[in-house]
Amino acid sequence: MITPDRFDAVQALRKQRARNQGRQERAAKPSARPYALRGRVRCTLCGRKMQPATIRDRVYYRCQFTEHEAALHPGLDHPRTVYLREDIVCQALDQWIARAFTPDRLTATIQALAQASAAASAAESQTPEQAQARKAIKDCDRRLARYQAALDAGADPAVVSQWINAAHRDKESAQKQLDALPHASRQKEPPLDAHRIRQITQGLGDIAQRIHSASAARRAHSTKPSASRSPTNTKRGPQP
Repeated sequence: MITPDRFDAVQALRKQRARNQGRQERAAKPSARPYALRGRVRCTLCGRKMQPATIRDRVYYRCQFTEHEAALHPGLDHPRTVYLREDIVCQALDQWIARAFTPDRLTATIQALAQASAAASAAESQTPEQAQARKAIKDCDRRLARYQAALDAGADPAVVSQWINAAHRDKESAQKQLDALPHASRQKEPPLDAHRIRQITQGLGDIAQRIHSASAARRAHSTKPSASRSPTNTKRGPQP
């Protein structure tokens, strides 16, 4: 049985999502401070992006699980707030990258980078509008899966049916927007081969030292291709 308060909370969330074109991810708050992992850390419990915040001169990434999210994730054991310290994650990433460029692993790393570059060049190019429409469609699929899970968990079928119908309408709308857009015609970047990557690597010199001395803004740029997930560390408050 879904209480009226929870139903009202879900309805308010649906209206907000409609205004945001069905987008599930939380919008990033504007900030002049660079965060090395902004938009790249996800909570392992709910899968959403964690938001950066500075608390007592330390940078944390946190996932706040409100009543709105609880209504859409029935049965999920999620603390109200999960915190993850940036410096701990960056230290682990620095060590991992440094190991990847040691002499005994350099060839394998270069081959992996060359393969990734070729795959990225061969991938279908798309405009920002197409990417947004495809993201909205995938988001609707995730919503439908959660609503089905809510039904299986014993939620009120009449209420969940409304959610399902709304998700289907949002998906159809996003699909129509995608179909109406012209095909992307942007020129693709040529891939980097192993020889060119090795030249770039040799020109950088000591990779570990460069990473260690990099500023937060440059770290944010260098970690752009990656997408980390927070460990299952459900600290309820920031730690020293």
